[in-house]
Amino acid sequence: MKGWRGLMLAAMLLLPAAARAQAGADADYHLGLAYRNGDGVPRDPAAALRCLRSAAAGGVAPAMFILAHMLAEGEGAARDAVAARRWLDAAAQAEYPEALQELAMEERDPVRAAELLRLAGHAMQHRAQER
Repeated sequence: MKGWRGLMLAAMLLLPAAARAQAGADADYHLGLAYRNGDGVPRDPAAALRCLRSAAAGGVAPAMFILAHMLAEGEGAARDAVAARRWLDAAAQAEYPEALQELAMEERDPVRAAELLRLAGHAMQHRAQER
């Protein structure tokens, strides 16, 4: 894994600053998933949390969503319901469909829940078109 990270870092130096930041956030996301799942590296929830937190701070919506769940469950760190909700809300603001769906399921106001589900469906259509 160190060789892969070294290559990624070297390639990133050739990119413009904005692209470098996004590439770094994406790399942190994938490394976080690897640590969380033990995919090619030993399973390490604390390392996964650090990588996913970095990716989430870099704007990677799936990382925000997973980080929210890890914090809510105390996976890799102590439970932190406030931070978990903040990251779930951030993922929803980034139009991450799964976050919008989860918020809809928690919503007591049926009108607001329906709006969240509509937004989730719209975001899913965009995701399908990107593939």
